[in-house]
Amino acid sequence: MTKGQRKTIYKAAVKRWGMIAQMEMAQEEATELALAVRKFTRQPSEDRFKHLAEEIADNEIMIEQMKTMYPKLQAEVNSQMEYKLDRLQKRIGANDFELT
Repeated sequence: MTKGQRKTIYKAAVKRWGMIAQMEMAQEEATELALAVRKFTRQPSEDRFKHLAEEIADNEIMIEQMKTMYPKLQAEVNSQMEYKLDRLQKRIGANDFELT
């Protein structure tokens, strides 16, 4: 599926259920991902691995949908990623893993 086709689907979902409902769905999917990570790290299995992949896919879809709903969001996400990756690179280089 192309990026354009996905964007069409995201816009149709927002039109059908509304922005608030889709933002609430993003919250729900984020919670489900957190639980899937926890279960997989505690007791890895093929089933839990597949469930983890499913929840990652759901979250990526919701993230792309939020970026479609709020066009300026992509630029801000890119800015934050650059900042955080730069910070991570410095921490790795300095062996400084303290969380702030």
